[in-house]
Amino acid sequence: MGDRSAASNVTSRLKNIVNEAPFFCKVIELIICVVTVGLIVDPFNSRMQADPNHAAIVYVSLCGYILINAILILCYLIGERQPKRMSMVFSVTGAILCCAAGIVLIHDWSKLYGNMISQYYKQYSDQMAASGVFALLAALVFLIDAIVTNKYVA
Repeated sequence: MGDRSAASNVTSRLKNIVNEAPFFCKVIELIICVVTVGLIVDPFNSRMQADPNHAAIVYVSLCGYILINAILILCYLIGERQPKRMSMVFSVTGAILCCAAGIVLIHDWSKLYGNMISQYYKQYSDQMAASGVFALLAALVFLIDAIVTNKYVA
């Protein structure tokens, strides 16, 4: 009899964890987007991007989703639930925009070599590459969030 209640307890715990997975994905997305923006600020301020419009794409995509995820996390913490479709739209759009930002950053990084004379060239080059990778990682987490929300959230 105790085995059934223990198994039931484990199953209910797993269901609770899966139901909370979108919240944890939002927290991870927020952290990754903040790190990505933090890494790219100095290279962009030093005009190391190929096109100023690329900086706009990156900042709008990442900073927009920093704001959106911060609001969604706050709403979750005060007890507001968001509809499943809206959550899916935010996650898929976030994946697309973060992927675009990552591709732009990696493209600018690949065009950077031999292009600039700067005291901090190596540091900024590394920051730009790392920022591109983090943006692509954020896109992956947004996709995972969309899949988990679609599959497990009622």
